[in-house]
Amino acid sequence: MKLEHQTGYEVMIDFAGKHLHITDKETGTLIAVEVFVSILPYSHYTYVEACMSQKREDLLLGNALQYYGGVPKTIVSDNLKSAVTRANKYEPQVNKSLKDFARHYSCVVNPTRAYSSQDKALVENAVNLTYQRIYYPLRDMVFFSLSELNKEIKKLLVAYNDLLFQRKQSLQRQYA
Repeated sequence: MKLEHQTGYEVMIDFAGKHLHITDKETGTLIAVEVFVSILPYSHYTYVEACMSQKREDLLLGNALQYYGGVPKTIVSDNLKSAVTRANKYEPQVNKSLKDFARHYSCVVNPTRAYSSQDKALVENAVNLTYQRIYYPLRDMVFFSLSELNKEIKKLLVAYNDLLFQRKQSLQRQYA
């Protein structure tokens, strides 16, 4: 069944399973960093950013909303610990800080069902495309800070989203 999405109605968020790394200048050790991915389902407009952890304070929804230039009515999240305090198949309990965030922006948080990745298939696909279009070009680069890494991610993200929209426009012309 094909799902119909409305413009600006929801944003889907997730963290990538694979990590990127930054290098400690003094010791040369690699420090694993998490990668936050969000997508607007109607347009498939994607946002990617590296952060130190998956903790509440690193849940980068504010940066994603700033990147998108607005707030959707619904935030569809995975059952990650920084978003949900108690996972449940029917009524997961959203944590207080994310509830306050949603209340401040007049939107709702709608966690997916536990172990049901098909509920947020678009963001799962965006994570896979992120591996191909962002992780792969970064594989031989060395970064010494999170800001350096995010600067390079933002450059690659522009090309990622431009390619996505070029393909959508060519498909629209083909069927018109």
